[in-house]
Amino acid sequence: MAVWVEGATDKILKAAKEEFMEQGFLMASLRTIAEKADTSPRSIYTRFANKEELFAYFVKDHMEYFRDEFQRYLTRFESQSVEEQVEGRETGSSHCLYELTDYIYAHFDAFYLLVCCSEGTLFEKFIEELATMEATYTDRYMQHTAGDGKKPEIDYDFIHIMSRSFFEGYFEIVRHRYDVTRAKTYIGQLLKFSEAGWSQFLQ
Repeated sequence: MAVWVEGATDKILKAAKEEFMEQGFLMASLRTIAEKADTSPRSIYTRFANKEELFAYFVKDHMEYFRDEFQRYLTRFESQSVEEQVEGRETGSSHCLYELTDYIYAHFDAFYLLVCCSEGTLFEKFIEELATMEATYTDRYMQHTAGDGKKPEIDYDFIHIMSRSFFEGYFEIVRHRYDVTRAKTYIGQLLKFSEAGWSQFLQ
């Protein structure tokens, strides 16, 4: 039976967070983490099955919260009438995004790890997952609002590319470590720019 030294877990987590943020998941070393925490790799393995599970400790819950809140917004939006969707499309998405931005800044290091340091883990697909969600709902929105059996001007592939581009742009606030005031100014500009383009195709 493993003996857990008092305070060892906190030291491991502190060292692991520093190592992941400095080196990224792929280059991070459990041996280095153990050395920084004044313990052994075996001590880490008594707490976490592998390096990815250790990385997941910092990001999993926050990734799921962001994704699930965005999913709830999309589901609520789609449940509205076509008229309500058209009327509230711009303001609803802006409100959702600003709320999620507040969440990011309440847990900034976790999102830095998620966006900038997760290559080599399942979490590196986070932005792609958001883009796919957005593209799927946008495609259905366009089908619903086209009217009279008309075919939308753009197809799913184009919608997905634009959705991916938007989220890559959105998470620049994390990559560049903007303070929250600058981030919200930037997001306002990004939303304005994005809306100008989508207004050419969406009702």
